[in-house]
Amino acid sequence: MVIKVDFDLTMTILAHNLYRLFAFDPERYSEFSDERIYEKFIVNNGNIGITENQIKVELKKKRDLPQIIEMMKNYSDVNYQWLGNRKIVFYPSSTT
Repeated sequence: MVIKVDFDLTMTILAHNLYRLFAFDPERYSEFSDERIYEKFIVNNGNIGITENQIKVELKKKRDLPQIIEMMKNYSDVNYQWLGNRKIVFYPSSTT
């Protein structure tokens, strides 16, 4: 029981800190709550395609999608070893 409580607390603090880091990238969102950041940026549908060299994430149209795509460009040239040394590329979908 003690392990479960410690794990839940650790995951909650980790999620909160990740949302805070995410909100500081577009500075005008730094005062948003975790829930608002989640609704504005994280909640979205899309498709994922995996090729030999990259993982393509196609996100459905959304009002704040241009900001998300712009922020993710910073990470598109990184090869992630834990993903089979692939790059992650985000791009907007042509459908809603």
